[in-house]
Amino acid sequence: MARRKRDRLSILLDILEELSKEPQNPTKLATAVNMPYDRLKKLLDELVERGLITYREQSKFRIYSLTAEGYKVYEELKKVKKILQDYGLL
Repeated sequence: MARRKRDRLSILLDILEELSKEPQNPTKLATAVNMPYDRLKKLLDELVERGLITYREQSKFRIYSLTAEGYKVYEELKKVKKILQDYGLL
């Protein structure tokens, strides 16, 4: 049986949730959210551009973390996902 493809909301929520726990490098984050690095990298760049996450260079890695705005968006997305689940839409 084929697995159902995750929607964009679920993917973004997974990324923000992992980063809300602790700052992470992209390799660890890719494993945690079960996503290939190249796809994750595009989303990380988009989230940085929109000011929801930031990064710092550490050795040869970037370490990503949530911004204050990113944390607010994460909390709101959790609420939206719960509402959609409650109505059987997710």
